[in-house]
Amino acid sequence: MNIFALTCFITGIIALIAGLFVLFRKKQSRLNQLWFLLNLSIALWLMGLSGTFIANNSTSALFWQRFLYIGTIFIPIFFLRFCAILTKKGGKTQSLLFKINLLLATIFIISLFWGNFFIRYVKSQTSFGYWPVEVGWLYLPFLLWFVSNVVYAFLLLKKALQNRAIDILKKRQISIIFYGTLVGFIAGSLNFLLDFDIVFPPFHNFFVISYLFFTALAITKYHLFEIRIILTELLVGVMAIILVVLPFLMPTPSLRIFTAFIFFIFCVIGYLLVKATHKEIERREKIEKLSQELNKLNQTLEQKVKQRTKELEKAKRFAEVQREIAEERARRLEETHMRLLKKE
Repeated sequence: MNIFALTCFITGIIALIAGLFVLFRKKQSRLNQLWFLLNLSIALWLMGLSGTFIANNSTSALFWQRFLYIGTIFIPIFFLRFCAILTKKGGKTQSLLFKINLLLATIFIISLFWGNFFIRYVKSQTSFGYWPVEVGWLYLPFLLWFVSNVVYAFLLLKKALQNRAIDILKKRQISIIFYGTLVGFIAGSLNFLLDFDIVFPPFHNFFVISYLFFTALAITKYHLFEIRIILTELLVGVMAIILVVLPFLMPTPSLRIFTAFIFFIFCVIGYLLVKATHKEIERREKIEKLSQELNKLNQTLEQKVKQRTKELEKAKRFAEVQREIAEERARRLEETHMRLLKKE
């Protein structure tokens, strides 16, 4: 199989699994939902790109080109919306922009299948298997729209990193997402050059998956998406995907049986590892919950002590005032008594 096609296909599957893991951990979270939609769009693009490397005729290549551009069209929309929610800028303006982007995406997708405004036809296949396309007049406005949304999203992330009001944990999450997705976008965007007769083997696609490794770091170290176990599951899932593909690539039946046996053993070990990780996380969560309760109790006690201290201070000040008043009265009585004695 074409190495570029295999790389894109595996990366697409991994992106989809990563998106599903995040979604199922907290389905109600808008941030998790958008991360899933972004990964789904990336998976569609990568699987379509994989198809353009293995297509054996121009008709099939045109189908896969249209397929990959469906994912490509949605990537900047969901990335911008994700960055807006992550940086807490998802207000009315961003909501309106999101709706406008969805409308434009609908227009672009219709133009993919109706007329030749977006893609005119498929060119000759390259030496490494890719089928480039001849673009229509709508393609350049699409590229401008794509770049504008992506640049705006990165500006939101950059502005958030410069905001002193944002806590350090959130800044570290944003920083990792910023650099991870930047590498992924640079690597992925170089594929646009193939459709403008700038032809070179797309080894840069190997780096598209880097954004997932950066995200895994943000999840495990800085609790992005409010989940902590995803890295273990993601790594197990990635290795399982690689091992399940290997038997089909082996040249002899004995090697296929051997790699299938390794896959079975890995599944058992992976299951036990994930189960143990779940238990460890549950224990940590219980400890953290107990620690939070103790902190609340300490805060309550501190408030009561402060309140009692204030009451004692008031009582002390009141006693001092009463003592001063009594001393003043005694002094005046003594002076009055002395005056009376002098008169006598």
